[in-house]
Amino acid sequence: MIYKYLGAVLCLAVLSSACLAQDHRFNAQVTPFAGYRFGGSFEDNETGDEFSLDNTSSYGLAVNFPYQQNTEWEIYYSKQSTAVDDAGFFVSDNQFDIDVEYLQIGGTYLFEESGSAAPYFVATIGGARFSPQEPGTKSDTFFSFSAGGGWRFFPASRLGLRVDARLLGSFVDGDSKIFCSSGPEGGGCAISNSGKLLYQVELQLGLVFRF
Repeated sequence: MIYKYLGAVLCLAVLSSACLAQDHRFNAQVTPFAGYRFGGSFEDNETGDEFSLDNTSSYGLAVNFPYQQNTEWEIYYSKQSTAVDDAGFFVSDNQFDIDVEYLQIGGTYLFEESGSAAPYFVATIGGARFSPQEPGTKSDTFFSFSAGGGWRFFPASRLGLRVDARLLGSFVDGDSKIFCSSGPEGGGCAISNSGKLLYQVELQLGLVFRF
């Protein structure tokens, strides 16, 4: 359900920012990016064991719309295909593959609005979806946020380069079971979560297209 509500918010942001952008030279910036994501762990409240996400590559898309002077709306999506180590409840090799996706909306503050290089601060909120790839498992979605910053370089008027680093946080439900499966032989859950913030760090490099 959080993705349905978030989708409606994104549509409103696009429409409102289009109206506010009439006095700007460019109405939108689209940045496909590749990245690398570090960190992320869960703690089992029954055993005390910690289950960690592997550090792997990621990819995604950021779309920015001008709002007011030095500020922009940002729609942010990022996906990581990784694995959880040592969580062997329903897999035999104590590891299972999982996709971690973030879909968020927020804004950026530009410290220098003009010039070929512009540093910025970014903050967004939205949803994080954790999708195990084992047959019969279900996905879990949590509230999430991000904060970070970077630089944009524009050697050409409509084409640029974006270097970004951000902290991603997810409010994983406390005292709940996650990554559950079901099947003809019965079901189970990989982790009985004790509840805490799950943090990841993502480094990104992308091409900026301005329209």
